Amino acid sequence: MLKRIAAIIPILLILAAGLAGCGQKAAEPAEAQQVPVEVARVTRGNITQPTRVTGTVQAGTTTDVTAALPGKLKSVQVQVGDRVSRGQVIAELEDDDAAARLAQARAALDQARTVPAQAEASIKQAEARLKQAEAQAQLDEANLQRIQALFDQGAASQQQLDAARTAAAASRENLAALRGALDAARSSLASSQAQVAVAEAAVRQAQEALNNCYIKAPVDGVVAARLLEPGETAQGAVVTLVTSGDLQVEINVTEEDINYLPAGKKVSVAVPAAGNKTLEGSVTSSSPAADRSTRLYSVKVAIASAPAEVKPGMAATVVFQTREARDALLVPKNAVVNRSGQSIVYTVASGRAVGQVVTTGIDDGRNIEILKGLNEGMIIIVKGQDFVNEGQPVQIVNGGPQS
Repeated sequence: MLKRIAAIIPILLILAAGLAGCGQKAAEPAEAQQVPVEVARVTRGNITQPTRVTGTVQAGTTTDVTAALPGKLKSVQVQVGDRVSRGQVIAELEDDDAAARLAQARAALDQARTVPAQAEASIKQAEARLKQAEAQAQLDEANLQRIQALFDQGAASQQQLDAARTAAAASRENLAALRGALDAARSSLASSQAQVAVAEAAVRQAQEALNNCYIKAPVDGVVAARLLEPGETAQGAVVTLVTSGDLQVEINVTEEDINYLPAGKKVSVAVPAAGNKTLEGSVTSSSPAADRSTRLYSVKVAIASAPAEVKPGMAATVVFQTREARDALLVPKNAVVNRSGQSIVYTVASGRAVGQVVTTGIDDGRNIEILKGLNEGMIIIVKGQDFVNEGQPVQIVNGGPQS
């Protein structure tokens, strides 16, 4: 009997608790707490899209100085930091072979020049003999005509006529031979003069080869790099000269941005390692075609007044403006929050937050363009928006426009 009573008691207690609960009303949820916010109105204005590209600071305009022909370096006469003038010899190649070839060419030229002198002497002699022969031929021809007239009159014998004819014929043959000799002498002179011209060209070529052993600065500048040492083969740049004091930043940009960077455009440059000061830069050049492998365009920006802290090799960020919108709807960038992958701007209506899905456009880092979802003059939350949800009661604390 006692065991049965002990088993019934817990059941009675449960029933009693249930009956007591039926007599009480469930507690009401507390009103959501107001969130303090600051608001502003949607405005209109102009906005541009800044683009930031990181590059590397380089020395000013540079020129690689190369040998005209490959050869072994005999000496390099400049050091990094040396200032050189245009035409100054900065390095030499081994020149023994070139000097020997020049000596041989000059000897050949001297020998070739003796032939025209001999030919000219022969021509003078031939001309003198020809002149004498012409005079003798005229005399013999006149004598023949005189003897012929006498013979016709019976005053000269056949033997005299035959002798006059033989003398005139001999004079004509001698005259023809001397004229042929003169033509041959003149031809020999022309040939020897051509040989002299060839020899002179050989001397010029040998002289040029010797001159090429002396590597000269093509422009004024400062030696930025000494790339080869004596004993090495000069196949490429021997030294690099900086020909301009202006530092440059080289960047690579996409096809969407290259047309925003014409030569002369002003841009901003920041060098973190040099205090991150904002410097003024100017576009000096851009590649006309993209790199085949990267599909990027190379652009060089000159920094005309770079402080001493900016050194070649430092990283630099170039900032330039690209897209632009005028009379656009603008809100502070931080007014746009992301909710479930959507861009939301909260407005205020009847003291509560109301989310508006928006489509954004240009972002300048401070303001952002609204393409769809808001109208000019609408009240939006610009501070505190990260702490509100749809329908959240809000308290405007900045004395801004009320709903």
